[in-house]
Amino acid sequence: MSRKTNSTNKTTDVKVDDNNPDTTVVVDETNADNTSVELTNEQVSDVPVDSATDKVVEDKPANDKQAESEKHDHFSNIVLSGKGKKLSPKTTNHVFFDVAEHDEEGELYIRLSGNEGGGLHSKEWINLSKLFAILDEQVDKPFKSTALKPAFKGASANNAGFLAGVLRSDDIGVIAQSGTSVFLHVLADDYEEKKAKLLALT
Repeated sequence: MSRKTNSTNKTTDVKVDDNNPDTTVVVDETNADNTSVELTNEQVSDVPVDSATDKVVEDKPANDKQAESEKHDHFSNIVLSGKGKKLSPKTTNHVFFDVAEHDEEGELYIRLSGNEGGGLHSKEWINLSKLFAILDEQVDKPFKSTALKPAFKGASANNAGFLAGVLRSDDIGVIAQSGTSVFLHVLADDYEEKKAKLLALT
């Protein structure tokens, strides 16, 4: 084994292959000043071009059917759209809503689609049957908008109040103001009739 030192203070130990004196193999190398040094052809062993070190591992493509399912809009069949006035007497702004039929379940869902004058709210779809199950429990008693909170997965403070405004709207009208407080509700006198009419939109 011989040791070579070049002008860049790089020391390289090399070994000569007895069977092939024209080939040298790098055994150890030290670059004193950490600078990059270009090795000669004799100092670099042959590495197959297609070796594992040269291959780039690619991420598996997403499942096409799964991606298509996630993008698919199950609520494209809108059967009713409208608006209801916000509960506050200090505003004349409205909340907008959509009622749609789920294309696989055949069930009706409702959502708050937007509002005038600002105010954050969830745009999630709420199953109408579950919503009516909540309203059915409010028979013969005034109730606050907070009674509607369980219908939502989202936690926006405006959700229940905005939905109450929608449920009071002329388009739906299943609840009405109770007494003198605009923030208390009762089921409409014709609640069952309007409920049946809404559920029949499928």
